[in-house]
Amino acid sequence: MAPPLRGHFRRHLTAGLLVLVPLFVTGAVLAFLFRTLDGWARPIEESLFGRHVPGSGVVLTFFFVWIAGLLSANLAGKKLLEFFDRLLENLPVVKTVYTASKQLVEAVSPGGRRAFRRVVLVEFPRKGAFAVAFVTGEGVAPLSVGHATVYVPTAINPTSGFVLIVPDGDLLETGLSVEDGLKMVVSGGVVSPAPLRVGET
Repeated sequence: MAPPLRGHFRRHLTAGLLVLVPLFVTGAVLAFLFRTLDGWARPIEESLFGRHVPGSGVVLTFFFVWIAGLLSANLAGKKLLEFFDRLLENLPVVKTVYTASKQLVEAVSPGGRRAFRRVVLVEFPRKGAFAVAFVTGEGVAPLSVGHATVYVPTAINPTSGFVLIVPDGDLLETGLSVEDGLKMVVSGGVVSPAPLRVGET
């Protein structure tokens, strides 16, 4: 094959991959989510209807989410949810997973009790290198004055990371929202708002 023809095929194959790979990954993730949401209700469907009804698991999932939101909006529902919350937090094995999941959701939820307050940059893991971090609170004794507690998540998987106590003067403000900061971490820096509005506190 002539060099110009090889170059032509190489360019267009690369361009095709750049178009199709994101579509394939998106389709695979959506298919996995659909199978997961639709599959858990199969025993219920088979006991009620004698067969699997495609899509009913997804409908039931949205229904239960709506019911949970409805319960959380009134006093009686809150008491019921608090009861199940205490129950799960006292189960030996379930407690670890449930508590960690709950704290993570509260951390990324706007206005949550443990919500990330803002996105900053800190020198980590060495001088001259900076990491994206989330301010989670004030410092702790004996570094309670003039310090902040920050969480430095690991890229791709923000559920693991490092907790640092950093002087307020060493925090560089980014101006990013918590949502944008999480996108940057989860994408490994590929999704990065530009330009960052970096400045010292």
